[in-house]
Amino acid sequence: MVSWLNEIAVFRGPLQSRLGDKPLSLRINRLVWQVEPTETSMLDCVFDAGGEMLVLSLPVPLAEALVATVQNGLSLPSEPTRSLVLELALEPLLAPLERLMQRNLQLLRTDEAAESGPYLEFEVAYGQLASKARLLLFSSLDALVPPAFSVLGELLGRLPRQTPKLRSELPVIVAGQVGSLRITIGLVRQAQQGDALLPDAIPLAQGQVILTASTLWAPAEIAGKRLVLRGPFRPQSHPLKSGYMTTQLQAEQLPSEADIDSLEITLVFECGRWPMSIGTLRSINEGHVFELGRSLDGPVDILANGQRIGRGDIVRIGEELAVRLRGRLAVND
Repeated sequence: MVSWLNEIAVFRGPLQSRLGDKPLSLRINRLVWQVEPTETSMLDCVFDAGGEMLVLSLPVPLAEALVATVQNGLSLPSEPTRSLVLELALEPLLAPLERLMQRNLQLLRTDEAAESGPYLEFEVAYGQLASKARLLLFSSLDALVPPAFSVLGELLGRLPRQTPKLRSELPVIVAGQVGSLRITIGLVRQAQQGDALLPDAIPLAQGQVILTASTLWAPAEIAGKRLVLRGPFRPQSHPLKSGYMTTQLQAEQLPSEADIDSLEITLVFECGRWPMSIGTLRSINEGHVFELGRSLDGPVDILANGQRIGRGDIVRIGEELAVRLRGRLAVND
């Protein structure tokens, strides 16, 4: 299931065709898990695909443009005529799709769109009209991929990937960060097993994790034992980003013990790491799933300036989330 979703969610080139006398372009935009409001009213088109149900949500302006291909000037009728006319308008696309899927596709009905998810979002350009359509997906990450969606995934997988010009095999590490804490070295030295560290920033409290890859970052939401990407990786500063421990000292002056203890560093709490190629990083899109393999109430790594100095457990203290140390933090005494 996860591999199917991640293959679907990658950036790909558009599917281009013609419908009537206008060009049609269809491109996968992203995989969306939490329903978002639409910019315009939508129409749910419910298809029977060889015994399975497929729901395609079309913007009403696009549905009206499709109906006009059947008869110029024809407005969008009500049911049941609306389904018949839309199916007739889509016939040039449905017929080859039926042959490829080896399944009959029948438009059963159209309804006012219900806001439900998850769904695959498409960017659609038909003539001068630009809009977004939605293909509703099954909801469970642990279920088997329905046969119709499995075939559909194979067809979408034939579209060319938008590959970067950089060498795609270059390695990169994606780290999942649940929170951070700005703290002095003196306090780090004093920390003992069982002490609780209260982070300054902890997106985990809002059900999110920050995924970082060097200077890039992206938000992800927690889905059981997995993390689901909520947007592409980008170079802007993220909520947990902070400078490394640096200080300006005169060449002839050695720092005192008090000077060292007063220096501040940023501790970052990590829940996991995922090695991947830079080509994969550049191609993954919103909806990509990172396998965590465990729930987030397990141990987290504690890092300072990129180096692991200890481990801890996520605990709740009153209304706040904290990290309880499993042992002393490794610092240079």
